[in-house]
Amino acid sequence: MSFWRPRSILQLVLVGFFTALAPLCLAIVFTVQTLEDLAADTRGVTRQVVEVTRLGQTIQGELLQLERHARQYLTLYDPELAALAREERALLLLKLQDLLARVNDRGVDAIALQNLLQKLDLAPAATPAPGSEQADSTPSAGALDDYFATMSDHRRGLQQWLQTRVDALQATSAAQAEVVINALFVQLGFLAFATLALLLLFTYWINKPVQQLTDEIHKLGTAGLDQEILISGPQEVAEIGRKLDWLRQRLQDTQRQKELFQRHISHELKTPLASLREGTDLLAEQVTGHLSQQQQEVVEIVRRNAIELQRLIENLVDYKQLPTRELVFENIELAKLWEEILANYRITIAQKNLRLSVRGKLAYWVADRHTLKTTLDNLLSNAVNYTPDGGQIEVVWRERAARLMLAIANSGEPIPPADRERVFEPFYQSTAKRTGPIKGSGVGLSVARECIELQGGTLTLVSHKTFPVCFQLLCPAH
Repeated sequence: MSFWRPRSILQLVLVGFFTALAPLCLAIVFTVQTLEDLAADTRGVTRQVVEVTRLGQTIQGELLQLERHARQYLTLYDPELAALAREERALLLLKLQDLLARVNDRGVDAIALQNLLQKLDLAPAATPAPGSEQADSTPSAGALDDYFATMSDHRRGLQQWLQTRVDALQATSAAQAEVVINALFVQLGFLAFATLALLLLFTYWINKPVQQLTDEIHKLGTAGLDQEILISGPQEVAEIGRKLDWLRQRLQDTQRQKELFQRHISHELKTPLASLREGTDLLAEQVTGHLSQQQQEVVEIVRRNAIELQRLIENLVDYKQLPTRELVFENIELAKLWEEILANYRITIAQKNLRLSVRGKLAYWVADRHTLKTTLDNLLSNAVNYTPDGGQIEVVWRERAARLMLAIANSGEPIPPADRERVFEPFYQSTAKRTGPIKGSGVGLSVARECIELQGGTLTLVSHKTFPVCFQLLCPAH
């Protein structure tokens, strides 16, 4: 038997809603039933209290009536009064027995009631008038006074017992109500916990496929395009997962085509560019013949742009090859490395009349020469291209906390705040004005950061007290 899976998110939400609602409905039913039972018990206790109280009051009243009739008989010797006294005595016996039966059925101690019943059962009967055959059996007034005095004591005991009985019934009813209420609280607490557990379960169940989508999209952007996307859950979410995997495959195909294109185009461009560099070098060295001053300037322009094209092509190649590049660490003379890099920009610096300041307090540093040179080359190219004519560039390096700290700052337009976080993204170009005959590819700073991070360093855009733009490089020793 397979586990049930919802066909849609709507179905899952509805099932979760009604399932979580079920314990609440059950709690309402339990509460109503409990309150009904409690009300029934309360009504029963109230009815019992009323019946016992009313019967007790009736018995007390009839005891007084019996005493009055007996005393009237002793005064008047009326046979009708005697008969009435006997009838009242018989009725009192029946009511006392009924009250005793009600009390004994509930296991209540009724000693006062039993004493009263026994005393009334032994009471002297009303007698006929004097001179009759039964005149001798008539009780004296003194004996009757003693008897009714004792009956008064038992009547007061009955009254106290009735009050005690009513209090006991009320206390019992209150205790039962408290027990019922405590049980109701326990039931409601359990059902509330069950409701909360069901809500959490269905919240997790509903959120799980959405979280899977979020995780897969995040992996798609960070881990690459090789991992297949599998998302389970309602049909709509599963369908979104299939569409997302289809999109991943399309992106993967596009990525392969782009990489293939970059490899082919870089190879195709390098071949004629190498011939162009060789030809311009020959012309610059005047191997083919003497050149006039104007011709030499034209050759230098072609040579400079050929170098710039070579740098751009190498950036495109490095952008794809850096993650797999094997580093070779060596002791690098920093001043000499800068001379090699500056050789390619001297003509541009002179034409733009830039003021360049290069100084450092550190002679050597152990690093990978290629990646460090690529980083510095791209940073200097960025500074030269974005510094306006007559501007200033400053290059400073020193050792700080066992790391090479190098800063390249330049005058000109500051980088807009919206671009500061994105200048290191591949193929992103800032809105700041760039000068020069060749438009940048947008990968120079990205390649520079990846090259230095490959060695465990960092490249960041920092504030400078003098210049509006400053890039700072930190490279650990190896």
